[in-house]
Amino acid sequence: MTRACRPGLPAVLVATLVAAACNSAAVQSSVSPPPSATALAGDSASAHGTGCSGTAPSATNAAWEDQVIELVNQQRKANGLPPLKQVTSLTDAARWYAKDMADDDYFGRGHDTYDRSGDRLVKVCAWSARIGAFYTGWSALGENIADGSTSPQAVVTGWMGSSGHRANILNGDYRETGVGYGAGASQGRYWVQDFGRRSGVHPVVINDEAASTDRRLVSLNAYGGWSEIRIRNDNEAFGPWQPFTNTLAWTLADVDGLRTVDVEMRSGSTTETARDTIVLTQTPWRFRGSTTENGRD
Repeated sequence: MTRACRPGLPAVLVATLVAAACNSAAVQSSVSPPPSATALAGDSASAHGTGCSGTAPSATNAAWEDQVIELVNQQRKANGLPPLKQVTSLTDAARWYAKDMADDDYFGRGHDTYDRSGDRLVKVCAWSARIGAFYTGWSALGENIADGSTSPQAVVTGWMGSSGHRANILNGDYRETGVGYGAGASQGRYWVQDFGRRSGVHPVVINDEAASTDRRLVSLNAYGGWSEIRIRNDNEAFGPWQPFTNTLAWTLADVDGLRTVDVEMRSGSTTETARDTIVLTQTPWRFRGSTTENGRD
């Protein structure tokens, strides 16, 4: 049996712990607040200091991680859903788990975390405790994993071909994400994508979370149902308030490099801010017929 591309069972949490069974995502809501990362029902120890969390590793291949998010957001866009915002906390959680599976040579059964003791795998903690140790204050969590896939396109194609993983990717409850890629051990490659939502957090996303662009004109996607929005580039003064819309066009500052866009959104007395970044690399000056006819695309 080939294991060139094996997606693991998806995992989903919305407010309360729910086990994912077979190959379908299970979703359940509750009026109760979500459990904290260190006090989950059924967990006898804190996630911190038990081999279930720690310092996030550096990226093995950050470009591949970015590509997975871009491909996932393309799938969401094709299905009428807003893009997910990449956040450091979920990226750290995903990278930590990918490295842990590679270091201890296992593929997370039930997405739980294990330590290897000789030839034995010992369960350390539940997957929600592991993610929650990095991503606090969550109200919804999900995770897709795979091993063996040889490229970002291969892993996303595999997930989209599985009903449970597809359901995580196309879940409208999620707003934020992070991807981790690890290499080594018997399976060679380990992929983790974590999904989440935090109450009171409404991200803004530039160009469907693409890492870079060669055009100043970009698209913005803002979460929520606010009354008004205003925008600025790179810590400059905000522009005027305008009626809120979830999607709008925006022009970046005319400077190559890392560009920042801040938004303020308000309804009544409630105001919230959000930020995203993108690398701008514009088309070089071109000479068109003579030295006096040049310009930027």
